[in-house]
Amino acid sequence: MKDPFISILNQKFNTDVMPRPEQSIWRRLATEYESHIVQESQRHFTAARVGINQCMRCGLCCYQYPCIPRPEEIEPIAKYLGLTILELINNYMVIDTADCKTYFLRWAKHREEDIIGKMIPPARTFDREYCIFYDKENKHCLIHPVRPQEAKIVKCWRANSGNDRSCWGITAWNSDHILYFLPDFSPHILEDNKYVPPKSSMLPSKY
Repeated sequence: MKDPFISILNQKFNTDVMPRPEQSIWRRLATEYESHIVQESQRHFTAARVGINQCMRCGLCCYQYPCIPRPEEIEPIAKYLGLTILELINNYMVIDTADCKTYFLRWAKHREEDIIGKMIPPARTFDREYCIFYDKENKHCLIHPVRPQEAKIVKCWRANSGNDRSCWGITAWNSDHILYFLPDFSPHILEDNKYVPPKSSMLPSKY
């Protein structure tokens, strides 16, 4: 059984730009994670599994891969939480990249507190936990009223849900956006083999 999420993840991330040893590791981890997600899908009571057309708040989509907010969605979410943009980044987000050229911000997962506000190593793309904003006890999203567009389009009971690239948060990011949010971020961080730069202290520019 193939999980459609993994196919989407492989489309989003270009492993060809990675060094060969890292490509091999990434693909092995992706295969292992695919099997893990299939197992997790049997433990979650998804809408697709029980045959209804509404979200069951089971958390499977929040477990697979945290959604990526579009650049313009970050400030409203920070305001909703009563935080500055920098506080939101340094407490809830990680820096990621799909091609080692364009960097973006996405939600961290639970147990990724050690890299919050920093660059996530490629291997940790497959950390096995829920999105940091998913409340496991009460089964709901802590930012649901202002959740990113990418989260709104995922409906597991619909065929091909989430396959529309234009709705993916990652497609809204260009190479300049990360420097708006983190002016002291080095775009050469992977070339320098530094995955965890210090947390930024510089205030974002006006978006």
